[in-house]
Amino acid sequence: MRLLSILTVAAAVSFVGCERKTIVIEVPTTPVPEHPESKTKTLETARLGGAIDAYAQAPNAQNDAAVQKALAELDGEIAELKELVAKRSGESQAEAEAKLRNLQQYRTTETVRFAALQAKAGVTPSVPPVDARSGGEKVEDTARKVGNTIEDAAKKVGDTVKDAVR
Repeated sequence: MRLLSILTVAAAVSFVGCERKTIVIEVPTTPVPEHPESKTKTLETARLGGAIDAYAQAPNAQNDAAVQKALAELDGEIAELKELVAKRSGESQAEAEAKLRNLQQYRTTETVRFAALQAKAGVTPSVPPVDARSGGEKVEDTARKVGNTIEDAAKKVGDTVKDAVR
């Protein structure tokens, strides 16, 4: 009897365990806005929007650098607002917080738009080239340049002395 109950439980567990359901969850992609508008208009938001628009027209290193600079300027404005929020209180603090939220949201939206434009253009973010030489090679090259400079200076001094003696 005990063996029969164990077999019944084992069969029930094995049949329940074999039933597998595959669940697929599709996450819709967020559309990249064509030209986002800032709820708070500042010089920094205008510059950033213009720089990204210029990059959309001509994705090159110069426009990439202009976008990076505009993002840095907007980051500076955001940092100043964070400081104001910390210092102020009451209604002026609430106004600064609202402006801060708007600028942060605008920056995020524009960053997404810029990244999408970079991906579409096939341009990698601007990164300065890496010097692949070893430390010893760099020191050797620097020493050689310094030696050449000293040698040139000695020749000039020698020429000046010869000219002075004549």
